[in-house]
Amino acid sequence: MSRPNLSSRARGWMLSAASPLDRRPVRFLVLGSSLVIVVVLQVLLRDPTIAWASAPIALLAGLAGGRRSPLVLSGIAAVAHVAVDLWLGVTVAQVPGLLLRSLVLPGLALVGMANQLSERQRDKAMHRAVVEDPVTGLLNVRAFYAELATLRAAGRSFTILLADIRGMRALNERYGHPTGTEAMRALAHVLRREAGTDVLASRLGSDEMAVAFVDEGRTRTREVIDGIIRRLHDEQVRLPDGQSFEVHAAYGLARYPEDGEDEVAVLRAADRAKERAKVAGLDKVGSADGEVS
Repeated sequence: MSRPNLSSRARGWMLSAASPLDRRPVRFLVLGSSLVIVVVLQVLLRDPTIAWASAPIALLAGLAGGRRSPLVLSGIAAVAHVAVDLWLGVTVAQVPGLLLRSLVLPGLALVGMANQLSERQRDKAMHRAVVEDPVTGLLNVRAFYAELATLRAAGRSFTILLADIRGMRALNERYGHPTGTEAMRALAHVLRREAGTDVLASRLGSDEMAVAFVDEGRTRTREVIDGIIRRLHDEQVRLPDGQSFEVHAAYGLARYPEDGEDEVAVLRAADRAKERAKVAGLDKVGSADGEVS
């Protein structure tokens, strides 16, 4: 098993050192104090090379985050060191080194900012891979159940809407799964637009999706369903033979805690309501109380 190289270990150490500085007040206090100490040492020791001690501080400022603060801190450090150099007196031979240092400090801050951005993007991609369904971009089953369990533990009520696309099996058998995937994406797109980004939405199976409306009543949920049905008429899936497939679904509703003692029981109640809606016809809505409309 190969050991991580020095640069990887150094980068990991620097990122770990920067993590406690996420909060802006702490970041400015720690890094600002460090820069002041370096400037004071430069004055007391009358040594221009002391200013290079600000280099790791500038890098750390970039790694700690912030859109402008790393450049502000490194810029202040560069100006302060140059001011001290001029006060102490510089020779012509020292000028190129001073100019280089003035460019290096902001440059290191930019390097740190780039590494921080890369790290955040990597963490975000890993999080999405863990919780998202790759086809629809909705939550996967495990993440959805975990979110519902958290709501239940917090004593929050929620309404579950299940949507089951009609005709998916025939669509897959005749035109292949890529066409069925497009139908799933069409439904997911409409669910997101109608339900909003503040709800929990998940793909539970090959042709089934679920939405959880937190602290919302049946009236609001029914309004969303009506909007989904209307908007799906405009989401035509183009078929390989040139025709189009209009997406229809059966819907089931159940609410926690009225229709089940936990998220599993509520989802089962919604599934039974959805099955009754299937029997009633296209775009029908079944409720856990037995009503179909």
